[in-house]
Amino acid sequence: MALRAKATDRLSVEEYLTREEAAEEKGEYVGGCVYAMAGGTDTHIQISFNLTRIIAEKLRGRCRAYQSEMKVRVEAADAFYYPDVTVVCGDQQFYKGRRDVIENPILLVEVLSESTQEYDKNDKFFAYQKIESFKEYLLISQQKHAVQQYTRQPDGHWKIQASIGVESTVYLESVDLEIPMREIYDLVEI
Repeated sequence: MALRAKATDRLSVEEYLTREEAAEEKGEYVGGCVYAMAGGTDTHIQISFNLTRIIAEKLRGRCRAYQSEMKVRVEAADAFYYPDVTVVCGDQQFYKGRRDVIENPILLVEVLSESTQEYDKNDKFFAYQKIESFKEYLLISQQKHAVQQYTRQPDGHWKIQASIGVESTVYLESVDLEIPMREIYDLVEI
């Protein structure tokens, strides 16, 4: 989703969470500032839905896949984000018992838009890396059949690879799952 305007007033975490409960539009929180988020395109929504559905079906009973309504807390970055897809395997750790904020994702996905792609590739990814459980990050293009994939290695370094073309597949190491590109882009016109 696209970031819009930055809030001028700094909020505490508690003020932010209270505001989000009643807000008509979602906002991401970074260091006291709240950034309003614009709605996604039909392509963005379809890709996010497809991937959430695929992961939920294929990993049923083992992992949970959440759509963009689930916030992710990055304590070390003093941030709350709304990834397009969040995957948690095993026990869920919720922020202060809140059922709308997860702290232990293993896999996070962002569907890129022109207005946020640099932010998603850089600032957001750097923040996500501070989550101990976080093992894999997918950046999915809306303009072509292409997925950039970052996978944390045992030594802590990140391996990057790309899957390109409708006939390719994406192998998610963190959850041992192979997904055909065609399924990620089902019903999407490119």
